[in-house]
Amino acid sequence: MLADMRRRVGAVAVVTSLVVLAAACGPRDPGVAVVVGATGPADTAGGSLFPTDPVDTAVGATTTVEPTYLVQPGVVDFGEAGPQHAAYDGFLTSAFEDIEKFWTDAFPTAYGSAFTPLSGGIFAAYPSRTEPIPGCGKPQSTYQDVAEGTAFYCVEGDFIAYDDAKGLPDLVQQLGKEAVAVVLAHEFGHAIQARAKEWSQPGILKEQQADCFAGAWAAHAANDPASLIRFDDTDVRAGLVAMLQVADPVSGTGLGDPLAHGTGFDRVGAFQDGFQGGVARCSTFFTEDRVSKMIDIPFDRNDLNQGNLPLVDPNPDPATGPNDIVTQIPNSLGQFWTALAQQNGVPFTAPKFEPFSGSGPLPTCAGIAATAWPKNAVFCPTDNTIHWDRDEMARLAADPLTGDMSVGYLFSDAFSDAIETALRSSTSGERRALAEDCLTGAWVASIVPQTGQPKDKLVLSAGDLDEAIITAISRSDPTKDTNVNGSAFEKISAFRTGVLGGLNVCRNLPA
Repeated sequence: MLADMRRRVGAVAVVTSLVVLAAACGPRDPGVAVVVGATGPADTAGGSLFPTDPVDTAVGATTTVEPTYLVQPGVVDFGEAGPQHAAYDGFLTSAFEDIEKFWTDAFPTAYGSAFTPLSGGIFAAYPSRTEPIPGCGKPQSTYQDVAEGTAFYCVEGDFIAYDDAKGLPDLVQQLGKEAVAVVLAHEFGHAIQARAKEWSQPGILKEQQADCFAGAWAAHAANDPASLIRFDDTDVRAGLVAMLQVADPVSGTGLGDPLAHGTGFDRVGAFQDGFQGGVARCSTFFTEDRVSKMIDIPFDRNDLNQGNLPLVDPNPDPATGPNDIVTQIPNSLGQFWTALAQQNGVPFTAPKFEPFSGSGPLPTCAGIAATAWPKNAVFCPTDNTIHWDRDEMARLAADPLTGDMSVGYLFSDAFSDAIETALRSSTSGERRALAEDCLTGAWVASIVPQTGQPKDKLVLSAGDLDEAIITAISRSDPTKDTNVNGSAFEKISAFRTGVLGGLNVCRNLPA
C-alpha cells in the first residue's frame, strides 16, 4: 500500500484475467478467460471464501429445490459431441434462450427497434471438434482460435463461441453454472452493442456496459417469474464473484491499455448498476463520464514487495521504522480520522491496536459476545482498543487471493466503529455495519495515489480494491434472514459508495 506496496505477481495466476487476443474495436471482443487457482481462504464460518449458503441481496425468496433444465434444441451448436456431453448443457441452453428472450423484450424499449437474433449462432469449441465453427475475419475457426479458457463474441460473423473443454467446465467447478450464465450474458451484451450500432465505442466502456447488461439480465433471472432461469440469492452472489474472476490482471497497464476491461472493483460496480437500474441504466454508459468513476492504479513492476506488505516487518529500517501492515495502516487511519475529528470539533482519540490469538484466551469487552472475536478485528469502546486476531490477519495477508488490503479493510471497519462511537451514533446491527463499510470506502478514497503526493504517504496499490471487495463478500451475511453484517450486494454497494463519493455520501446511506 505504500508506494512500494503492490500486489504480488503470483496472485495473477490465482485471480483470473481477461484474454488479450484482439483489439476491442476489432471484429471480435477480447473475450473472457477463466483460470482456476488454489482454494480460497476460509470465511468466518471456516468454509470456503465464498460460502454457498443463501444471502440477502436485492432479490426475492431463496430457491430451495434445484430445478431440472432440459436441453433446448437448436440453441447451441455442440458439434459432433452433441448436447449433454456436459452436465450443465441443459442449464446453458436454457440460459442462452432466456437471454435472447430478455433482449427481445428489452431491446425495443431501450433502442427503438426490434431485436434480431444472432445470425451466426452459438458454438461449443473443444479440441476434437471437426464440425466447422464460423471464422472471425477468416473462413473458419478452430479450437485454437477460440483459445483455451475463453468465450467471445465476433461481430463479423455475429456469433458467440466458448471453450467447452476447459474454460466453462473450470468456471462451473469453481463457482457454479450460474456464474457461467453471467459471463455469457456479458458476451451477449457485445452482440447488443453491435445491434445498437455502438460497436465503435471505446473498449473499456463497451466492457463496462456488457457487465451492466449481465447485471440487468441477472436481475430478470432473480425477479421475473417468466424467466427460464431462476436465480436465488446465492446465484446473485456467484454473479458478483464472476465479475471478480474475469477482471483485468493486476500486473496490467491500467485503463490506458486499449484491451482493458476494468478491475474487479469496476466490474462489480457495473454489474450492480445493471442489476439495480436495468437496461435503461446501462444504455447511458457511452454518454456519461463513466471512465472518471473508474480507479486506475497501474502495477509497479519495480516494487520490492511485489504487491503485499508483510503483516509484520521482519527487518525494520532503524531510521524509518517498520514497513508493514500493522504499522502503516493504523497510522494512516489515525491520521485521516483524527484530522477530520479536529476539523469538526469532535472529541476523538485514535484507538490502540492490540493483537490476540484466535485460539485464546480471547479479549473481553462489555456488550461484545465471545463469538465476535475469532477471525476478526473488533473495536472495544471501554478500553478504546481494536483487538485483532493475529492468526487470521496473518493468513489473510499471506494468501494471494486476499493480501494486505483484506487486513486493511477489517482494520478500517473496526476503526470506523470507533468513529461511529465518537459521533455517538445510535445505529446498530446491519445498518451500522454498512455505515462502517462506507466509512472504510471514504478512508480508501483518501489513499488513492495522486500526482505530487508525499512519497511516504500510504497509498493504494494495483489489486487492493479487489482484495477489499473479496473480503466484503466473505464477511457478508451467510443467510437471507441474518441481517447483521449486510448481504454481499449491500456491503459492496456501501464500500463503493464511500470510495467513489467520499465521506459526505456515507451519511446518506439508507436506514
